[in-house]
Amino acid sequence: MGVEQGLTDADLPGIQQLADKTSLAGQASYLRLTKIRLWATVTAALCGAVGLIGTLPGPVDHGLDAASLMAFIVALAAEILLLRTRPEEAWYQGRAVAESLKSLAWKYATRAQPFHDIGDEEAASLFRRKIRSVLDVLPEGVVPEPELPAQISTGMRELRAAPLSVRITAYKRGRIADQRLWYARKARFNEERSQRWRLTLLGLELAGAFGAFLLLLDLTDFDPGGLLAVLVAAGGAWLEVKQYDNLASAYALTSTELLLVEGEGEGVVTEEDFAHYVVSAEQAISREHTMWGARRLRARGRPQE
Repeated sequence: MGVEQGLTDADLPGIQQLADKTSLAGQASYLRLTKIRLWATVTAALCGAVGLIGTLPGPVDHGLDAASLMAFIVALAAEILLLRTRPEEAWYQGRAVAESLKSLAWKYATRAQPFHDIGDEEAASLFRRKIRSVLDVLPEGVVPEPELPAQISTGMRELRAAPLSVRITAYKRGRIADQRLWYARKARFNEERSQRWRLTLLGLELAGAFGAFLLLLDLTDFDPGGLLAVLVAAGGAWLEVKQYDNLASAYALTSTELLLVEGEGEGVVTEEDFAHYVVSAEQAISREHTMWGARRLRARGRPQE
């Protein structure tokens, strides 16, 4: 692809790529352990519910008790790992660093503030100082890879050296349009997932009400209420973790805002206008992520610093 396509992920600073990988690994670990804990709890409840179905042979009854015990142990182990390793810390911190450095790289490559109207060597020196300033906020345990890419890539240098018209096209296409479409897709995805989970929880609650009705009429001796209550609680906990509703609203709002930002770029014709335009657009992009990070911290019950 030509320089007018903008910066690719491979063109971004090595520390940014490392922070991005750290964030994705932390997210995967956090969601995996959370799933294990919830499924283990549901399994324990299922074993208890099955044990209430009539009179079971001794070995079967003991097997269910053992399975329930093991499920609780697995849930406990997952919870302990979550508390000890805190993978959500790497997820949130890594994402914050990655997004900050991505924004910084675009500002450098497009000659926006604070890299506007200064020489290339001075801009490169300033960029490296700003990169160095974020090392203190990298998640704990992050070790740079031996083959870490350069902090100022060839793609960043080529875009910075390109004519104004090329930089404008590259920024609109590779940054604004790319982010707008990403947020729009994510908004639809989260909205669909939210509706799916809400309908699932509604079905479980209706099943619980129907089961209670049958018990009231003495049409059955089996009470699935406990199991269904655990399933509803687990589903609600997963919704709280994923925050589908909040993310759908936030992403839709950001996508709309970026659509407006994209339109504002039509009047950009000078270096000065473009430098201010990039800063304004980056503020719009970073605003949602700052709010996202704050929501995640509140969800974990940690005070913001």
